[in-house]
Parts: sequence; C-alpha cells; structure tokens
Amino acid sequence: MSRTYWITRESAAKMLGISTRTIDRYIKSWKLSYKKVANKVLLAKEEIASLQEDYWALHQEISTEVVKQTEMTTPKSVSVVNPSLEKAVEEKIDKFMLIFNEKDKILEEKNKVIFMLQQRVWELEAKLKTMVALPDYTKEKQEAILEKQKLEEKIAELKWTVKAEKSKSVIFLALAVVFILVLIYILVFRW
Repeated sequence: MSRTYWITRESAAKMLGISTRTIDRYIKSWKLSYKKVANKVLLAKEEIASLQEDYWALHQEISTEVVKQTEMTTPKSVSVVNPSLEKAVEEKIDKFMLIFNEKDKILEEKNKVIFMLQQRVWELEAKLKTMVALPDYTKEKQEAILEKQKLEEKIAELKWTVKAEKSKSVIFLALAVVFILVLIYILVFRW
C-alpha cells in the first residue's frame, strides 16, 4: 500500500484538534509514519484520515435508540436495543479506553521525569551546601599560590644547602685523604 506524505505536523494537529506535541508523541511511538523532506516532517495522508475518523467516532454524541414493545401476553414492557448501535457504543468505549491508557502511560513517563529531575535538584542542592562562594574561592586560591611560591623558595634554598653540605663533605673527605697520605708518607719514609 503506497502512502502519500504531504501533511505537515501543524496541519495534522489542526485537522485532529490536538497539539503538535501529541503528533510528535504519535510519531515517537510509531503510531504515525513520516518522511523528512528539507527539515520538514511530512505525515501520511491516509494515516491522518484514519486517525481523524477514530477521533470523530470517539467524540461524536452517542444516540441510543430504545424500542419499547408491549405484548398482550406479558404485562411488563420489554426493551430492545439496536445491536449495531450497541456494537458502535462498545467500539467507542474501547477506543476511549485505549486513549485513556495512552494518556495514563504518558503521565507515568512524565512522573518518572519529574522524579529524576527532583533527585537531580536534591543532588545539586547538596553540592551547593559544600561549595565555596567565588570571592572566597579566589582568595583561597591566591593564598594557596603564595604558599606554593614560599614552599618552592624553601625547596630551592634546601637544595642549595644540600649542595653546599655535599661540597663541604667532599672537601673534608679530600682533606682527610691528603692528610692520611701525608701521614703515611711521613711514617714510611721518615722512619
């Protein structure tokens, strides 16, 4: 079956008497097929006509026809309802229940989204309680930078001190070696 796609979302919403968001939900739940042409969503004419008939059938007033028949043999009156009318009423009730269930599912999904958003708000509020105001943060950052510079200066000073101590140790060791050699020379060659 070939479908013709030429009805825009806005036109379909006007034809059905619903919002474009409802049309979008129908598209998302695959109740309506679509084609995208130049960033425009086009809907199938046949599907919109079918939905229009369903909406029309659902929203039209139900007229019941009750026929009273009295018999001579029975003193009570008997009511007979037109079977085709009864079937039409049942079909409309079924369609109404489908739409009602769909709306119920949509509400359920929205409640889930609301719950998730509330949880996110609670998380953000908890984070806000532990956060520092920006002026305090910048002041603390500047103090930390100054403290870091002081520590770096102290590290450089300690490195220089360590180098000086190493040089002193090397010089002292060299002097000790020279002294020992002189002492050995004196003891060996003078005796």
